[in-house]
Amino acid sequence: MAEDWFRSTDWSREGADEFERRLARARPHNRAQYLRIKGLSVAAVGKVDAARELWVRVLDDQGPYARGQGYAALEHLADSYAVGDPRQAEAFYRRLISENPTMNGTSFMQHVKLAEVLIARGSNDALEEAIELLTQWMETGSPRFPSELFRWNLALIAAAEAAGDEVVAREAAQRALQLAEQGPVFPRHPGVGVVLAGLPPVRLTPCL
Repeated sequence: MAEDWFRSTDWSREGADEFERRLARARPHNRAQYLRIKGLSVAAVGKVDAARELWVRVLDDQGPYARGQGYAALEHLADSYAVGDPRQAEAFYRRLISENPTMNGTSFMQHVKLAEVLIARGSNDALEEAIELLTQWMETGSPRFPSELFRWNLALIAAAEAAGDEVVAREAAQRALQLAEQGPVFPRHPGVGVVLAGLPPVRLTPCL
């Protein structure tokens, strides 16, 4: 359909040229959204570098609604680097948290995601900050889906294991298992908020 041109996964030379032609004709207040969604589409088929270029363009857009789209683009950028370049991911997550403390327009998970990056680093300072970030996220009091709480508990398990806190790790593992067993949150949307991943084994250091 014509209205879905910005969702196409085609990023061949012809596909990119067609996207740019349509984007140039689009209303200025829609362009940031089209760039962001196009980035998601091409990232889904493995064209991550192209997606990043599109998301950076969202950050540079001066349209009237570009700021909100920019927050989402910052999160996309951070997510895209989380595995291959954690330092770059960290920089984008920190920028997102600093510029958008209300977390509007995002997944509301950036504190947890940044904590995951820091836990993987493994230094004492990084672990300490990661635990603080996890605490901050939980203290916001916003409603949480089981899938979000599950991810938070997995991060807490990893942080507690790294810190040698067997009690916290076991408690978090028990909560994660309970969350994984919960059914649909919304009967009409059975997949929304449901835990899809299995719980990895918890590796605890025996008490001496």
